[in-house]
Amino acid sequence: MKSTVSLLIKALIPVCTVFCVAITQTSASYAELEKQLDSNEVITEYGKIATGLALEERCLLLSPEETREYYWQQYLLDYSLNKIFTNAPVLNMIRGTAYQTSRDERFKCDQESQGFIQRSLQKARDLTQQLTGQTFELNVSDKKFDEERIDIIAAAAGTNAVCNHLLPEYEEQLRVGYKALSDALQTRYSDTSDTSVIDASYKAAASQDKASCGEATNQQTLQGWQLTRMLMQQFRLAFAPKDP
Repeated sequence: MKSTVSLLIKALIPVCTVFCVAITQTSASYAELEKQLDSNEVITEYGKIATGLALEERCLLLSPEETREYYWQQYLLDYSLNKIFTNAPVLNMIRGTAYQTSRDERFKCDQESQGFIQRSLQKARDLTQQLTGQTFELNVSDKKFDEERIDIIAAAAGTNAVCNHLLPEYEEQLRVGYKALSDALQTRYSDTSDTSVIDASYKAAASQDKASCGEATNQQTLQGWQLTRMLMQQFRLAFAPKDP
């Protein structure tokens, strides 16, 4: 595992070199609440967390419940750290580096990688607790997180049904993905799932006047399509292949 960590730290050095000076200008109020985090330490820890998740997406070594928690932890960290690192796109740089690092041939989908992923998830828990005070509760935290994101997709699908912003291929993925994710949500949380709010979001968006279509609705549908593709991967679903 020492070689794995060394590989990651080596990959993160260029990111830190470029951004560690810029990101010291943190949001004053947030920095006061969080007692001035050490930027270098946060970058290193976040890099391990991002690499662990990228490696999990490649290897699928965690339980489904742990993977759901990892996505929740990553989202809260991104939201919180974006309020701190306001003057540079440091998180995007780290995630890009983490993705490339996770694809390195020295990372095998083996017990060593599983240990790295589990330790990275624990780092995410610790950093999320430090930044937000929140802890993950299975079938509560993840359920709310999934519902909120699928609600965004529902509204985007309804809007596109009126405005027809997306290309046919993207429109199909948004429409089919919305249905697949809604069904998957009910299966995942079969005892407590209620998609009535999500269904209402689709119907409300689909009933809007065509005169409302414009740049804002175009951005909404595009973002909804991008979120659909991301959630299809996170729910371990796939679009049906096209006939050649």
